Amino acid sequence: MRDVVWEANNFLTIHNNLNCHDRLLDFLKYHKQISLKCLVGLSVAILFGILIFGLRPKDFNFSNGVNWITDQPGIRFSKYGIAYTNPFFELIGDNISKPNCFSIEIALRPAGYQEKKSSFILSLHDGRDRNQLLMWQYHSWIILMNGDDYDHKRRTKRIAVNTASPSPTTRFVTVTTGKEGTEVYLDGQFVIRKKDLTLKIPNGSKTRLLLGNSVYGKQPWQGDIYGLAFYGYTLTGPDAAFHFDRWVQVQNFSFAKKDKPSVLYFFDEKEGFRALDHAGGNHHLEIPLRMAILKREILSPTWSKFKFNRSFIKDIVLNLVGFIPFGFVLSATFIKLGGTFEKNDVLITVVLCFSLSLFIEIVQAWIPSRSSHMLDLILNTLGALIGAIIYRFLSCRFMAKEV
Repeated sequence: MRDVVWEANNFLTIHNNLNCHDRLLDFLKYHKQISLKCLVGLSVAILFGILIFGLRPKDFNFSNGVNWITDQPGIRFSKYGIAYTNPFFELIGDNISKPNCFSIEIALRPAGYQEKKSSFILSLHDGRDRNQLLMWQYHSWIILMNGDDYDHKRRTKRIAVNTASPSPTTRFVTVTTGKEGTEVYLDGQFVIRKKDLTLKIPNGSKTRLLLGNSVYGKQPWQGDIYGLAFYGYTLTGPDAAFHFDRWVQVQNFSFAKKDKPSVLYFFDEKEGFRALDHAGGNHHLEIPLRMAILKREILSPTWSKFKFNRSFIKDIVLNLVGFIPFGFVLSATFIKLGGTFEKNDVLITVVLCFSLSLFIEIVQAWIPSRSSHMLDLILNTLGALIGAIIYRFLSCRFMAKEV
């Protein structure tokens, strides 16, 4: 859980000029005078606050941020949008002339160059991140690669082009790959070649095409796409130049149909929830009304991907400290109940807080603006344990003083 309910600290009133330890002892001193209803009400209030801050979708409103462009063929991606096909590997495989020889052409216009995270423009995903074929944007760079080595720590082979300009403009991108390597053309002009890189289509019947986001819905790209073609062979330099010239003339991808692409989208429907595949196949792009998450990542191992920076440290502190007040009050409540609850107050508190945190983390997997992490669950539970132990320790100490 990324956001922690700080309101829970109010019941302790320890942020005055008085000593925190004295405040806790004051609370214990008058614990016997506090009614069970008051403690239960305080626990419910803290629980309500935790749920609000743990499950609030931030700036996400659950609608799919994809709209048709009215003045020309195209679709526009705003934050938290996605378009995708049903699995279509068979269609591409049937039309590829040679293994791992294919080309992609796309006309796009980024909304800006300020994003500091990976924004997925296009991907072919078979259910496993390490196999995906990916075109993504980072600042003004468009990067193509296989796999999930986004920060390049594993030195996975990739190819990248800088599309920077004084202001975002439409780019016609052609990517070709084959046994002689991978080439990228911008606006029909050759830009870069990587002889030691051959991009691959992920194998398997689950492979599907996605535009504007990842299968997890957490890498949104913002901008316009005016056309897309996928060819089962390697285009040449003259092909790329000719296709760009035709695009400039007609401002749509109708020119590509005679070259028999495997997949072809004009994006000229202007309305509805589907972009048709004009290559003759039935692999149309679905544009749902609601934002769709195609793969949910529940309790991801944060420590395998984390960056030890200020944001990470802040998350650790928030998730740990945020549950301490809840653990403290729950322990006080169970001791007030007496009997078995009093004897096992710490255990019951930890179990309840673990269950609450687990519930929140699972629900967050359905919200693109939130993330479900194992580390958050551990920190929340540990915070509750610390809160319960603090109350138990101070309670025992106070009773010893009374004796």
